[in-house]
Amino acid sequence: MKGGLAISAEDKPAVDSIRTEEGLCYVVKERKPFLSYKLFESIITQGNPGLCVTRQFPEKVREAFELKDTRILWLSHTPGKDHHNPTSIGTLATVISSFVERYKKCVILIDGLEYLVINNGFQQVLRFAEHINEQVMQSKSTVLVPISPSAFSEQELALLERNVEVIEQPTMSIQLEKDFSALIDQYR
Repeated sequence: MKGGLAISAEDKPAVDSIRTEEGLCYVVKERKPFLSYKLFESIITQGNPGLCVTRQFPEKVREAFELKDTRILWLSHTPGKDHHNPTSIGTLATVISSFVERYKKCVILIDGLEYLVINNGFQQVLRFAEHINEQVMQSKSTVLVPISPSAFSEQELALLERNVEVIEQPTMSIQLEKDFSALIDQYR
């Protein structure tokens, strides 16, 4: 891996042991979205097209993970190519739906659900997530949505998890999480 972030021998089995299925959305419960990016990267390396929607700066995500030519949409109020205004959640749903329809079998990572909630409110983001889930169920695609459980109330978590599969973050080394946090914080 690039960017000074490495997977230790004890962490690799945790990533490799998780198997995703086509036609499902996954909520990945983790404080920092490392596992989600590794799962996304793994599915892409199998030849599936990917779309990454993120709050992280796109070039830094490319440096940290093997995303090569993967399209990355940056959730940002700053205008630019492949920048997406986080308050335009309906347009974001259309972009994702179009991607799923175009490729039929693809993977989408939505990193920044908490940021979408800040900009749109929980109910609107829940409707967005349900819409994406319905699109994916009709396809052979996979959606990964990392969330920090502490950012949501118990009721909100229950609503988000109701119609999706949930992946709990496996035990990873403390050093790995520190390395990832340092890498992301370096570019904020």
